[in-house]
Amino acid sequence: MPHLTSNIFDDLKEKISGDIFTDKLRRLMHSTDGSIFKVEPICVIYPKSRKDVVETVDFCRKYGFSVHSRGAGSGLCGSAIGKGIVLDFSKYMNRLIEIDYENRYFLCEPGYRFGELEALLKGKGLFFPPDPSSGEYATFGGMYGTNASGAHSVKYGNVADYILDAEIVLSTGEIYSLSQIEEADFDDLPAQFKEIYNLYLENKDEIESSYPHIRYNVAGYNLKGLVENGKLNIRKLIAGSEGTLAVVTKLKFKLEPKPEFDSLVVAYFNDIISSAKAVQKLMPLKPAGIEIMDKSLLKIAKESDDSLKDKIPLGIDNVLLIEFDSGSKEEVEEKAIMAKKILEEERLASSSFIAIEEEEKNRFWAIRKAAVPILYKLKGEKKILALIEDAAVPLDNLVPYFEGTYDLLNKHQVDFVVYGHIAKGLMHTRPLLNMKDPEDVAKLKAIADDFFELIHSLGGAISGEHGDGRIRSCYIAKQYSNIYPLFLKVKALFDPHNILNPEIKTYHDEYQVMKNLRYGENYKSSNVIQPLLKWNGEFISEVEKCHGCSKCTTVTTATRMCPIYKFTRDEAAAPKAKGNILRYLISGEIDDSSIYESAFQYVIDHCVNCGSCYKECPSNVNIPKLAIEARSQYAKKFGTSLEKKLLVNAELAGRYTRKFSSILNAPMKLKPIRLLAEKMVGISSEREPVIFPKNCLYERVKRYEGEGEIKVLYFAGCYASYIRPEIGEAAIKVLNSLGMQVITPNQHCCGLPMLSKGMVKDAENKIKENLQSWKKLVYDVDFIVVTCSSCGLSLQEEWSYLSSDSIIPVIKQKLIHISALVNKFSGKVSFKAPTNLKISYHMPCHLKVQKEADSSILMLKNIENIEVENLNSHCCGMAGSWGISAQNYDLSIKIGTPMTEKLNKSNSHLGATDCPTCRIQMEHMSYKKIKHPIEILAECIVEK
Repeated sequence: MPHLTSNIFDDLKEKISGDIFTDKLRRLMHSTDGSIFKVEPICVIYPKSRKDVVETVDFCRKYGFSVHSRGAGSGLCGSAIGKGIVLDFSKYMNRLIEIDYENRYFLCEPGYRFGELEALLKGKGLFFPPDPSSGEYATFGGMYGTNASGAHSVKYGNVADYILDAEIVLSTGEIYSLSQIEEADFDDLPAQFKEIYNLYLENKDEIESSYPHIRYNVAGYNLKGLVENGKLNIRKLIAGSEGTLAVVTKLKFKLEPKPEFDSLVVAYFNDIISSAKAVQKLMPLKPAGIEIMDKSLLKIAKESDDSLKDKIPLGIDNVLLIEFDSGSKEEVEEKAIMAKKILEEERLASSSFIAIEEEEKNRFWAIRKAAVPILYKLKGEKKILALIEDAAVPLDNLVPYFEGTYDLLNKHQVDFVVYGHIAKGLMHTRPLLNMKDPEDVAKLKAIADDFFELIHSLGGAISGEHGDGRIRSCYIAKQYSNIYPLFLKVKALFDPHNILNPEIKTYHDEYQVMKNLRYGENYKSSNVIQPLLKWNGEFISEVEKCHGCSKCTTVTTATRMCPIYKFTRDEAAAPKAKGNILRYLISGEIDDSSIYESAFQYVIDHCVNCGSCYKECPSNVNIPKLAIEARSQYAKKFGTSLEKKLLVNAELAGRYTRKFSSILNAPMKLKPIRLLAEKMVGISSEREPVIFPKNCLYERVKRYEGEGEIKVLYFAGCYASYIRPEIGEAAIKVLNSLGMQVITPNQHCCGLPMLSKGMVKDAENKIKENLQSWKKLVYDVDFIVVTCSSCGLSLQEEWSYLSSDSIIPVIKQKLIHISALVNKFSGKVSFKAPTNLKISYHMPCHLKVQKEADSSILMLKNIENIEVENLNSHCCGMAGSWGISAQNYDLSIKIGTPMTEKLNKSNSHLGATDCPTCRIQMEHMSYKKIKHPIEILAECIVEK
């Protein structure tokens, strides 16, 4: 490693248009991926073009740095990390360059994601068949680099089967396209490719006979079939090479017609041998995929999730999900019937079911989808590890594979789970180990060594679809003892300077799996801060929950998280980045004082407390709470800006300025006044001023309204109290019509705005003021109802962050969103719109993360003459008061555009949402009238 001076990277900055980061925090954010490893790079670069890549490679060659290509960072083997320069393609080089539906292909940059393509192809009758479980957020560069496959690859193959062309940069800085090489005659090939051509011909027989007789194998380099019809074809060689031979800058893939129909057979077995035999019997039917979940996974799933107990029969050993697809409905039905018949005639399954209708299939797939994420939520120090999760064996050896795996892990006294693509002979076996325990760390190599010997003895491959990485590279020489020297020659020809991911594939270190661990036996953690929130002693464990899967970097509407990341693609915005830097803080990797530094808070401030990641994260890491803690520590030491204090005090403004609203409203609408306000306090001049009506809710309604056996405490929130009191009036009108007595006590802000800004004391005071005002009523009412989704989240979740009052659990138990309450008693009253009405509904983030999140949609759908369209888009972009700030305005509009464009393009008469700031954004960006669902309902009451 050369001596570093700042001007080394300054020189590179002048040559590239992308971003260069050499600061400690940014490097640490890229030191992990979805694996168990951690390697801190010397620099992180987000290239914007091929030129940036070439300049970076030239720079690394000059100074002796290694180059590590990175996509989503979701890999399980540690091949996207390294101690040189990380080239992260996800931020800028993520474009879809071209898609041709007629000729069925697309051209993209390496950072383009499978999930984006899938969303684009919806309804087009086309699909990209390889579908890894991380596909929603995996990039095509990463998928090609590992030669990914997925649940349906038994029928459709791997990514390498669909590559048409790619543009690559070698460590020499030379640029080639795969088609250019493939089309060239031998005499016209560059020198290194002539050598590869000859290497193959001279060793053809040895090469072709040295690979296991299985279809799914990404171990080592794929040298098979390099020369065809006198031409050099390196498409499948580059596929699965994990960034060790070239840096890929452009990719062209073919698409396939999407089968219109599919069917599913769910079969339960009493032993693993029967299921293995069943797979062998079923393969002639050419299933699209067969998935297995064994007893270990099913047991954990049932113990961890009560909803799965009734779906999984008692006493079964494993379950197979057998899927067929076709352009013919009759064919998929026939094959499902045939499969069930085979299982019955051979007496292999204890029971089986056919699911043809969508609802049936979804019910059974729910088992598979729910079970695996549960593994990441297991409490305790032992976690499921990617270690021996990727081996594939010939189908004839499935039985000894299962038996050997069970015996091996039982010998090492390790609990484990087994699931995966059994039709491919590929199992995702995950041992549960504690990576802080020296004894368990020592087992890594012992288990991996024994497992390789088992797989090798069965004629299998140690890596089937995830790659070799830092886990399995040490076994390549043993897997291919005859041709391993050829791998070394190929590596040297492509990468003569050995700078492209040099510790992967051809790097042989028997102990590599035990080095550079994210945790490891020397890992220590401590509470370096005095927490301001209530953690019940679990602050450290919450920080350490994040396993780096990268699901939080999903950019489609498949998840709501993370609105800031989706529209910046900046690693600092990803929820996992907060988990990473906090882990480095508690482990002493960075100084205790780092939490007060601007770089640290820059990452924390990219969390807007929408709550989506907490709900959608496979590990349920409470990143919003962690971010609030970190932000609160900073605010405690340095105070809070005037801008933030103004933004969170709608209640104060409403209480004391509404009587002067007629005087204040006119000047506040003037642009010069708003520009002055922006300059002085940071509130965007583009935003319309908030208008406070003269009479607030408490001057319009009585403390007790209506009569009835059911008593309801109405927590109105600041918006319905002071800005749109007609929402509160509508809520009370509806609840009264349902025969409920509504109590609207004196109340205060729920505290969420303050807490989101790190103003812990202010939020605590609001909770105390509320409890002083209406705590005694809690025991007397049947429900505590809210109309504001953010108030609901605050009372349901965040009050317990700050208060240990015994009343808090009671409030949580009685709390209900108004639409959910209406739905419970909807039979008491009829609702009918006076004319046919179409409504476009936007679900707020803060409602989406709560139970009965779809209650408002259901409520509106129950109104006669009303048609409801679920906009089903991204976050609105306001994130409470975040979008009101001038510094966030442009990004706020960018985030909100997809949703408001759908709203404006729809033929709906009006929009609806439950969230005050979502409404503000919708009114700001749409010409349509926006209402709260309860306002619409109140207008549709059929009077008796």
